[in-house]
Amino acid sequence: MDNVSFHEDHDLHLHRHDNEFALQVLAAILFLVVLMLTGLLGNTLVVYVYTFKFKHSTTRCYILALAIFDLVSCAISIPVEIADMRFNYTFGQYGFCKIMRVFVTFSSMSSGAVLVAVAVDRYKKICRPFRGQTTPFVAKVAIIICSLSSFLLSLPAAILYGSRTVTTDDVRVNGSDCSTADEYIKTPYPLIYNGVQFFVFISSTLSLIVLYSLIWRQVARQRSFRRSVRAEQNHGRTLRIVVTHGNQTSETNNTSDDFLSSSTEGDANKAANDESSSRNIVTAVELTINPHKEEGCGRSSVTTLNSNKLSVGSQSKIRHNRTQSTSVSKSSQRPRGQKTTFMLFLITLVFVLSFLPHLGLMATRAVNKHVFDHLQGAAMTAYNLFLRSYFINSASNPIIYSFCNEHFRRELNHLWSKLKCRA
Repeated sequence: MDNVSFHEDHDLHLHRHDNEFALQVLAAILFLVVLMLTGLLGNTLVVYVYTFKFKHSTTRCYILALAIFDLVSCAISIPVEIADMRFNYTFGQYGFCKIMRVFVTFSSMSSGAVLVAVAVDRYKKICRPFRGQTTPFVAKVAIIICSLSSFLLSLPAAILYGSRTVTTDDVRVNGSDCSTADEYIKTPYPLIYNGVQFFVFISSTLSLIVLYSLIWRQVARQRSFRRSVRAEQNHGRTLRIVVTHGNQTSETNNTSDDFLSSSTEGDANKAANDESSSRNIVTAVELTINPHKEEGCGRSSVTTLNSNKLSVGSQSKIRHNRTQSTSVSKSSQRPRGQKTTFMLFLITLVFVLSFLPHLGLMATRAVNKHVFDHLQGAAMTAYNLFLRSYFINSASNPIIYSFCNEHFRRELNHLWSKLKCRA
């Protein structure tokens, strides 16, 4: 009878601590609830719109993958994290604590790996448009590789995480938190695992910084070149594009407006494919100044530009079925390609920034295991909020799509109009 009474008192004591802790971190819980609802709705819309309303492309494949990973976070990881905070003193005793940590790590690392693949794809499209481009099939293979590698890196979480003893104001009663398991707290394995995660994050971040720096440098060159050509257009200049095919050479004269209409995304793939099939190589781009009739000038000056330095800004679309001819694309495609790059850059930036507070706390806790054990009040709320800061990324992506992608906004408005009509 005494044992039954003690067990009941034990459970009541832990539940009382659960309630007190939940009130302490209520702001963090509510914040995660908002992220969960926003992410569930937003990413569901992203999956629907990009699946049924967008054409098949590498960008579509990557965005769908990111949306699915974010849905996993919002549907599984965030609710379990909320339960962990709500029942902080009893949640560690449940077996799915380990599974939850694997899901959280997997979805986050998969998103980061896909963002690196996205950056490589944008780099190839903008900085290397005449070389082999990523096809939708290759993009799907890259996503599978990213998922498998992230899953393998997440598996140690199932071993290292589990029930961790949490003390209470009664020395006879201890709680159970879902964190680094007791048997591994005094071992070097958590530090090694967190160090590997930190290394993966830093190396991925550095790769993203380098790739997007090269991309924006190339975009800046393109803009500078377009401004210079527009200035030349005002003085009656024309463009002569020289194309070689084997030992034969042909020339195409275009106006400045035609030349400036080259795209950075859609035509990059076509140009690369046409180059591969026809073996055409753009060897030179020359800017020829026409004589001004009113000045009676009989001479013209020629400026030769390096085609490598103007790979995208001065690219011509080389067709296999039209011998040594240069065609142009719609000028409206250039801003669309650059807007897509900017949108993906914002997604990457938010991902990196949302992870920094979490990794900072994890690194600190790995060095000093008990540094956060006695936090109270606002400090406890801030700690639990920043520890889960990476979930911001899961809810923010649909908002970025809405601001940066006009087609996505238009489809959302159309869907909303249909829903209002049915209501």
